[in-house]
Amino acid sequence: MQLHLSAKFLVSLWIPKSVAVGLVRFSDARVLGMIKNHALQKGDVLAVARVAGIMAVKNTSIMVPLAHNNVAVEGCSIDLSLIEPDDEDAAIVSQALEQQIGSCGGLKIQVICESTGKTGVEMEAMCGVVGAALTVVDMCKSVDKDITITDVKTIGKKGGKSGDWGIFAKE
Repeated sequence: MQLHLSAKFLVSLWIPKSVAVGLVRFSDARVLGMIKNHALQKGDVLAVARVAGIMAVKNTSIMVPLAHNNVAVEGCSIDLSLIEPDDEDAAIVSQALEQQIGSCGGLKIQVICESTGKTGVEMEAMCGVVGAALTVVDMCKSVDKDITITDVKTIGKKGGKSGDWGIFAKE
């Protein structure tokens, strides 16, 4: 099941867009299977993490005191991808995020935020990643006490004073 905050705005407007990513690394091999089978006591980890990510995006100015208040986030997409330790994509994800996946697997989080406001939405995208990641830790900590959140970063921004950069640089 995918949950998204709908993007409803006029295409002709200036639309700031930011993409942030992060990685959650597991230290207990049981966690991946338990997430897949919805076997963790607190419920469906991926569904709750998506909702938490959207809530974090919408509450960025509360978590980051000097971030702009009430940024008009018009669209938000939260993508959560489980990564098996022996997955062929694990090496690619690991290299892109500059981190080892490890022998117990992990979870890649990507948040894309769009706005019709006059400011970028980098902080909103990064807060979405952190909110989703912290929720995964909270829901899995009964099984894995050493979960690590790593490599949270903005990988691209479109629009704004600094122009397009990262993954949007060549669009």
